[in-house]
Amino acid sequence: MENLDFIKSEMLTHVAFNTHKDPKSILVINGGKRIQRELEKYNTYSEIVHIDGSDTVEKLTALGAKKFDLAIVSTPEFTADREFWIELTKNLDPKAVVAIEMSNLFINKEQAKTELKLAGSVYPIVMPYRYDKAADESILSSEYLMLASRFYHPTADINLQRADLTEGFAYYNSDVTIAAFATPTFIYNEYLGFIKR
Repeated sequence: MENLDFIKSEMLTHVAFNTHKDPKSILVINGGKRIQRELEKYNTYSEIVHIDGSDTVEKLTALGAKKFDLAIVSTPEFTADREFWIELTKNLDPKAVVAIEMSNLFINKEQAKTELKLAGSVYPIVMPYRYDKAADESILSSEYLMLASRFYHPTADINLQRADLTEGFAYYNSDVTIAAFATPTFIYNEYLGFIKR
């Protein structure tokens, strides 16, 4: 099976980056070198802070209410953790955008609902989006990420010029972004009230 891990890194990074009008300060949680490489495709930000490890909530608290424009969370470990969301939000600008891994909408419905509900208790825009995870000769498997925001909408506010004119993407572009947020009707109905557009 072909590993497509680079797709997750691109979709976590670029969907969030190109949703925000002018991201200057970026918080990356458990993103490592892959997310850093994706962010280096831009020259408009002024600061990136990386937090790694199991003591993430404590490290967020220690930041002292710093105000980041973007948070990129490359792990599902905290998606259902209320304390994490509280501490994360304290460190974000009111117009910040969060991209985080979440449970699969098709396979882990109850867990996905819990995660969407928790994010939705803080953010008025909470939208899952899909990315291709792995492929073999006959199967393409997908997983899900979540974008949360109090201000920017991932399809209405996408910066098309930045999304399509930045060089170095292997997978990401503005059309892929729009398609990633498309939700089949039966899934949308299943998550009615949990997905906030």
